[in-house]
Amino acid sequence: MNRLRWREKFVRKKLLALAVCCSAASCSNNAVQTLADLPGAELPPAQSVEVPQVDIAALQQSYRQALESNRDPQTQRRIRLRLADLEMERLEQQQAENPDVAVSYSSAVRHYEQLAQEMPGDDYILYRLARARALDGQPQDSLRALEKIAATAPESPFITEVLFRRGEAAFNRQDYTAAARDFRTLLERGDSPFEDNARYMLAWSEFKSANYRTSTYTFLELLDVLHQRAPFEELPQGQKRLAEDSLRGLALNFSYQGGAEVIESYSGEGEPRPYQHHLYRALGDWYREKERFRDSADTYLTYVEQYPQSAEAPALHLSAVETLQSAGLDGEVLPAKREFVQRYGIRSQYWQSADEAQREKLRGWLQPWLEELAKYDHARAQALTAQAEKIPARKAREKQQLEEDARGAYMAAAELYRQYADTFPEDPSTPPLVFLMAECLEQAGDYAGAWLAYSQVAWTYGDKTHGAEAGYAAILTSAQVQQQLDGNEDPEVVNLWRDRNIESGLKFADSWPQDPRALPALLVAADKLLQQSRYQEAIAAAGKAAQWQPPPNGQQQLNIAMILGHSQFELGNFAEAEQAYSRALQLAGTDTAIRNNAQERLQAAIYRQAELAMAEGPSEEGLAHLLRIRDSGRTEIAATAQYDAINHLIELKRWQQASAELADFRKYYPGHRLTPTLAAKAVVIFRALEMPSAAAGELLQLAQSDPDGAVRRQSLYMAAESFQEAGDQRQAIDAYQRYIKQWPQPAEENLEAQYQLVQLFAASGQARERNAWLQNLAGNKVESPRGRYLAAYAQSELADQSYQSFAAMRLQLPLKKSLAAKKRAMDTTVADYRKVLQFNIAEFTTLANFRLAEVYRQLSRDLMESQRPTNLNELELEQYEILLEEQAYPFEEKAIELHEANIRRTGEGIYDDWVKRSFESLGNLLPARYKKQETTLAWSEALH
Repeated sequence: MNRLRWREKFVRKKLLALAVCCSAASCSNNAVQTLADLPGAELPPAQSVEVPQVDIAALQQSYRQALESNRDPQTQRRIRLRLADLEMERLEQQQAENPDVAVSYSSAVRHYEQLAQEMPGDDYILYRLARARALDGQPQDSLRALEKIAATAPESPFITEVLFRRGEAAFNRQDYTAAARDFRTLLERGDSPFEDNARYMLAWSEFKSANYRTSTYTFLELLDVLHQRAPFEELPQGQKRLAEDSLRGLALNFSYQGGAEVIESYSGEGEPRPYQHHLYRALGDWYREKERFRDSADTYLTYVEQYPQSAEAPALHLSAVETLQSAGLDGEVLPAKREFVQRYGIRSQYWQSADEAQREKLRGWLQPWLEELAKYDHARAQALTAQAEKIPARKAREKQQLEEDARGAYMAAAELYRQYADTFPEDPSTPPLVFLMAECLEQAGDYAGAWLAYSQVAWTYGDKTHGAEAGYAAILTSAQVQQQLDGNEDPEVVNLWRDRNIESGLKFADSWPQDPRALPALLVAADKLLQQSRYQEAIAAAGKAAQWQPPPNGQQQLNIAMILGHSQFELGNFAEAEQAYSRALQLAGTDTAIRNNAQERLQAAIYRQAELAMAEGPSEEGLAHLLRIRDSGRTEIAATAQYDAINHLIELKRWQQASAELADFRKYYPGHRLTPTLAAKAVVIFRALEMPSAAAGELLQLAQSDPDGAVRRQSLYMAAESFQEAGDQRQAIDAYQRYIKQWPQPAEENLEAQYQLVQLFAASGQARERNAWLQNLAGNKVESPRGRYLAAYAQSELADQSYQSFAAMRLQLPLKKSLAAKKRAMDTTVADYRKVLQFNIAEFTTLANFRLAEVYRQLSRDLMESQRPTNLNELELEQYEILLEEQAYPFEEKAIELHEANIRRTGEGIYDDWVKRSFESLGNLLPARYKKQETTLAWSEALH
């Protein structure tokens, strides 16, 4: 033990002396205390002292002279050790002065090796030998020297480095068990400058050995130690890098153990680690680096779920959103942003407990997302509304569901706009978004809320951009609230909204008198009074409008004059309203446009009478009113009325009168926007009148003039069908051919038209034209089931023609010539049917297989039934018969083979006429096998 203490003091003294010598000699390389050149602990800076430069060569010469003159063995060994150390210093100094030149340390190695042989248990010599060998590029020999220290001097002051370097070597050669053992032993020895690195390497060794749980705990122990010193961000660079690498190692461990779900299992029952968020962050970042974006986002969000009130939760939630965005997972981005708003927005518990600094940070994240989410829900609501508007009234349930979904989306958008306004009340972007909120509330049917928001934009914010629009919308929404109020509502509520509506109109006119809608707003207010039966007030409002400055224009004067007519109109006295509008015509003067407008209002009153008459469906009285409008002048509303009359006549199935009114409409309104739509109605009428040719003519007109390409295409096809129905084959053929040429797409419908041509040409006996279209069908490249079916059908038809030609040929003398022709016909037929087989459609496959078999059977039979030469004697005739049989036999065998292949399709569940006929043919070809009497076996349970 005393020798060990002396050795340790001796080593420390020598190392310090070497460091001083090197410094005194102004070496550029610092004294290195480890084999891997890891920096050791640093001493406090000393006072500046000038140290005379040491000449290592002179020192070596002095020690050599001392060695020669000294005869004491122990003293000689010390001198030789000093010479070896000086040689190492010389070489290191040489290396430092010439870093780009390789320096051989073999001379130092030889010195230490000789000393090691003489003093095999000296740990210092072994340590220096190991270092010299390492610098000389002898890692294995260096390791053996370290191993010897471990074996002979387990308490050596170098033992911790020995264990570390040996562990490193084991790790590098992938002996992770041995590496872990050395690192663990080093850690068990206690305080050591290698402790952090050893624990780090131990964790990686355990990881490489697939001991993921143990490795995880080891990494966590290291991070616990590092975090006790300082937060990771504040650690010195080396320790910070160690912490970052350890977090990456933990990410790998967690990923192998199932991901984010296992992280909490390492927290135990106590409080989570102060750096718990770093664990989730590391795993999420690792997943993101590996492009496992969904796993990355889920990891961040797992932390959010686990620690919803954590200060780091919003940042990790933000990372999840950014990850989903960068991965292009658009369908998951908005839900994640929406959850962020719910968790951290102004309505959340998190917000309520956050300090102002946290809230300010949250505002930066919430501002763009609140607007984005609100506008997304707004757009979605608008799309649902548009979709609902397209649903016919007969699908009431579907329409109602879409409308309810739209209302929900509008309300969701409004709430987000409201959160934005509450979160950023002073922000200049708030008024426009409050305006959008009002629009959403209006669309959702919350007219009271919409009115309040519109009023806020118009008269609280005084927004210059949207103020006028908001003020005008306040008029409209307050009116809509009135419409919502039930008759049994509190009269005070009804009066309140009545007053608000009027007040909004008046305030709008007062706030924006130059707005072109200001005077109309007054007139609307008057109109609302009329709707509420407040006739005198309506007149007063109209009088105020009449005194407006600048004065109302002529049209507005006319509108004021027409208030009486509107009053009667709103009361339902449409006959009286008709009279009032007649008086208004007197105010129109000679202005044609105004007169026409007054006339249209007159006709509108009549039209409403028609509507009342037909409230429960088409009626004779209603039709009379509609046709009276037509007789009062050919105006736009008259055209609409006549158009409606045509529709009602169709509903009443009064086809002849509907046809007459339709013809009259076309005569008087050839350029009207509704005229093109009459062709479709004419088709209905002519079909009802069983006039397919006339219907076809209308369809041809649609095919030429309708702006919708789909309508033109369908009309042309229907025209061809109608001509076909009418028996007009020429027109039908022409229409189908036009369709095929004009509309190559959709490809399947084009093929159907070709198919119809095949049928029409067949019916008219035009075989050549039919075959040409069969060739087209057979060669079509449409890969849909129908396309392939029609191709198979056409090819089958063509093959059948080849078969009929083949079957019709008879073998005559001279046999060789006729047989050659027969075989050529057979080859053609076989090739055609093989094309059919390529489509692999069961219906045609069994047919083709049957025909192919029959081709060979037919040839076999024809050979046996062919003419015999008349100049043969009995023996020659017999030999001739044998020759025929030898030629016919292979064809019959081929026929049997193909028929048997066809009947095997019964195993696939296919038993059609062609399979059945194959059975019949086999019954004739092989009666012993295929024409057996069926026998029924009784079931016995004796064996059971």
